[in-house]
Amino acid sequence: MPKKKQSKSADALRELPSIKSIDKKVKSVKKIKKAIPLLENFLDVNLEKMKAELEKIDLENAENLLSLPDRFNNLFVDHGWIIYDTMSITVAENAIKKAKARDLAGAEEILINYYNKETIQMKILTELNRIKAFKPRKRLIELALDDYVAGRYHASIPVVLALIDGLVNDLHPDHRGISAEKTELKAWDSMAAHSQGLGKLKGILFTGRRKTKTEQITLPYRNGILHGTDLGYDNITVAAKTWALLFAVGEWAKKVEKGEVNAPEEKPSTTLSELIDQRKGIDDFRNELESWIARDSISLNPEKFEVGSPEYALNIFLNCWIKKNYGNMTEILPTSKSEIKPPLRIKKHFQERFLKSFKYNSINDVGLSNTTICVSLEIEKRGRLEEKDYNFIMLAKDENGTIISRNNKSAKWYSHDWKVL
Repeated sequence: MPKKKQSKSADALRELPSIKSIDKKVKSVKKIKKAIPLLENFLDVNLEKMKAELEKIDLENAENLLSLPDRFNNLFVDHGWIIYDTMSITVAENAIKKAKARDLAGAEEILINYYNKETIQMKILTELNRIKAFKPRKRLIELALDDYVAGRYHASIPVVLALIDGLVNDLHPDHRGISAEKTELKAWDSMAAHSQGLGKLKGILFTGRRKTKTEQITLPYRNGILHGTDLGYDNITVAAKTWALLFAVGEWAKKVEKGEVNAPEEKPSTTLSELIDQRKGIDDFRNELESWIARDSISLNPEKFEVGSPEYALNIFLNCWIKKNYGNMTEILPTSKSEIKPPLRIKKHFQERFLKSFKYNSINDVGLSNTTICVSLEIEKRGRLEEKDYNFIMLAKDENGTIISRNNKSAKWYSHDWKVL
């Protein structure tokens, strides 16, 4: 098998933060092993116990594991396979060994056999079921699995490809399917959602296939299969690669739903003066807690709500709900900074729940940073009016989501209890 060029270091999977973290630990162990003789001579101590523990660490095997994702993709991406976070390491290693021995057919046989009924069922249950956007597709994916197990590849392959398209369309910020030219499936710290993973595989599998061909193919060309021009697609090789594609896309989908598409913001190093300020802030907060007294006789009239109070923030939320202003409703919604378009989450929950009227029943300051507000709500849900009393627990937090004093100038009021009904 011809030797492929190695990925540039900046684009290598080995540069992923999770893998680099392990790499750093392995290098530290290597340095410690080299330093032990010097330490024994310099300190005149016996480090036999430490040496025995370090010997248990298989550094050669650790190095093989660190380089495995790049080695796998370099060998197999052109043949329609990429590695993803829950793929079996043993299967990947065995396939690499076969391919290195110039037995590509044997390597592909290992990978095809991996996608048996038990493996696919397990991945559907433990991985795909965690993705909200996948759940409506579960019935069809199980039918596709029945067809796959029975050897009806002509039926299973188009269904899985179509469901991949729909899943990507639902979760992509621009609502494009996976086959769209501008669709990028990238996510921070992901083996699958990487330029050397789905980024490269997409360029291979989603090319134009306009001319009708009857010869057997070995790659799941989405356009040729779904548009009826690649007629020789119905074989186990294409079917297994289609399942592998689904699970790789599933890794991207999980990242999107968790709001982990972009890298978290790096926190700058804390200076000594900042540490002193933090300590002072903790002491001030403790003193406030000890001397805090709840407000007396808080008005239930919204026109008398004080700007910056928890009831004032909640009142904005409720009035925006009446007006279906989902964007401003996010003001009291705790969100991840990496989350794409938070208003979509609000809209999805409230688009069938319309607030018709509301009335404040009580406002109780529970603590320095906590106020519970009971509101009577009249809600129209699927054509029916419902009335209910609901408690909103309002918390004073800073921009990083840390609970702070309600008297702090940077305090904003948030509620984790916004999902009414």
